[in-house]
Amino acid sequence: MKKRVSSLMLAAVLAAMSVTACSGGKEAGTTPVTTAAAEKAAEETKSEQQAAETPAPTEEKAADGSVDLTVTMPLGQWTDNFDILIEAYKAEHPEIGTIEATFPSTSDYNDLLKAAAAAGELPDIIGTNYGEPFKEWNNYMADLSTDFPAYELFTEDQKTLGTVNGKVVVAPIYLEGTGILYNMALLEKAGWKEVPKTRDELKKLCEDLTAAGIQPFMHQWAETNLNLFNWVGPTWLGNKENGGLDFIQKMLAGEDLDLANDPEMNEFLDYYDIAIQYAQPNATATDKWTARNAFFLEEAAMLTGEGSWEYPNIMNVNPDLMNHIRQDVIPCSNDADKNHLQIQTMCAGVSSQSKNVKAAKDFLSYIISSEEARVWHQETMGSPTSIVSLEISDKLPCIAVDVLDHVAAGKASESMWEFTPAVLATDLEEIWSRYVNQQISRENFTARYAEIFKDYAAGKYN
Repeated sequence: MKKRVSSLMLAAVLAAMSVTACSGGKEAGTTPVTTAAAEKAAEETKSEQQAAETPAPTEEKAADGSVDLTVTMPLGQWTDNFDILIEAYKAEHPEIGTIEATFPSTSDYNDLLKAAAAAGELPDIIGTNYGEPFKEWNNYMADLSTDFPAYELFTEDQKTLGTVNGKVVVAPIYLEGTGILYNMALLEKAGWKEVPKTRDELKKLCEDLTAAGIQPFMHQWAETNLNLFNWVGPTWLGNKENGGLDFIQKMLAGEDLDLANDPEMNEFLDYYDIAIQYAQPNATATDKWTARNAFFLEEAAMLTGEGSWEYPNIMNVNPDLMNHIRQDVIPCSNDADKNHLQIQTMCAGVSSQSKNVKAAKDFLSYIISSEEARVWHQETMGSPTSIVSLEISDKLPCIAVDVLDHVAAGKASESMWEFTPAVLATDLEEIWSRYVNQQISRENFTARYAEIFKDYAAGKYN
């Protein structure tokens, strides 16, 4: 656009010069221009105008099937369905040969990226997120503020959140809501028609479910990274002002915030006391798929740390469950207004090392903002899209609608997992695992939790 504007301005200037040169005026104090000189000037001006108006050479179109792309994101639920988008895109872009997409577990993802970077084989499109964990990838990422059609559809907040060191490297794709999935048919058998809104109500629900012979919780505590550190771990911060962002920044700066007496931390640990008491047998050895499938098969009333993205998995295992399922917060506090649903904006960027940066940008933009992607995200995957100008489908599953309702009501907070440095994960996973295994007291837990952040501020994780 800038080149086109400059050409137009130049043409206007040359036209003005042409008028002046051809006027041959005889104003006082001027020398009349001879006819030959005027004709010569006119010819030169005409040539200059034609040169200025000649369009710049167009970019040579890639040959059919000559562009291959690779995509890696920690989105396992996309594995069986992403080919739909690939084939729709290829139908419009004959230059694309193959698009190889892999979706590893979140727990393994960062290590896989590090290995790929060391080998000089980073994927063209990389799953990233707002906040801290992927800032280390900034130097490997292309700027998305140019040659990226979806950029113009971002909100100002999305542009700000996606900017690292003055460069837009993160593009939002869709929202995930994390909390508790409820089987309302099982709750009704225990006499409940609504989900609990406070911690005391949650405890009463667990008592009533147990009395009715129904397993209350299904936890996946073997997933120390995915569940204890990521999905559930930051919930207490989301109940603080500004979603906990101010608080976690103070922790990262090494401030002494007296976590032992922090109200939100203690409410969260009070919730965990209930979760531990009413956990399924061997919860600390239960992985995500064991927990998911047990809940999908209606063997427990609540699945913790999961959310709206489970729609395609539910449809594969037990579609009938979608007729009586709800998505809601983890009610840590007895003040219902404090309890917020945890939201994670799933994002991606383009590797600056890619041999096909422009093509990768175009495909990522397609994944984010095309009509085909809108339908795919909302109706196939059951996920609310991040681009607010996209129409909300009337086929959006109920658990995704529950997420949007929380957002609209101001009862959702961006997960502070995204703002917790990845180098802290191992130590935070360890203390959470020890806590749910009842190997560490609350006092020792909060002391160690605070120590980890103070050590980070002191540079011990560098």
